[in-house]
Amino acid sequence: MATHVFRFALGSLANPLSGLWRVSTHEDDVHAAVHTTRGELVLTAYPTGRWRISVGSDTSRWTRPKEFRPGWTRGPDLIIPYTESLVPLPATDPHATEPIAWLPPPAPGHMARFTLLFASPRAEESRWRPQDAPGTQSVTVLPLRTAGCLHLSRIDEPTPPTDRTDPSPPGSPRFDVVVSADEAGRPSLRESHAG
Repeated sequence: MATHVFRFALGSLANPLSGLWRVSTHEDDVHAAVHTTRGELVLTAYPTGRWRISVGSDTSRWTRPKEFRPGWTRGPDLIIPYTESLVPLPATDPHATEPIAWLPPPAPGHMARFTLLFASPRAEESRWRPQDAPGTQSVTVLPLRTAGCLHLSRIDEPTPPTDRTDPSPPGSPRFDVVVSADEAGRPSLRESHAG
């Protein structure tokens, strides 16, 4: 089975305002990757239910959470806060032949939350779709060989006051991704544009 790929970033080629994310599926494996100042961050979700997030030699392991409705499992969130700072694109791009979808950035004081949603073949029975949630947009759907498909959805929401930091000066070169978990133990990958 071929590898299915969706690459995206916020802003434009002349004005990149996020990391360049590459989400892909091959067989029943799901991968998400982005280059940071520290190196490449890679998320791998295996059909066994084991997830791995690595940056260089640092690796964390996670277990796939239970379905939140029949056939649907919430995967990690990719959180991209509003920034005025340009985020440098990778100096070398091994996937340069793959197109990039340039998406609009969130409004000031907001963040874009991209959620990876795993839909098993029985998800069809529930008749629910990610865009049924108010304010949610479907970004792309990538097929899996036997495990259904992967949905990438987006919702823009206000940045919580505890997460707000002073904006970095425009052109700041530092770009990182912070890995954390919610109350249910589900990981999130939050971009940090600190100077």
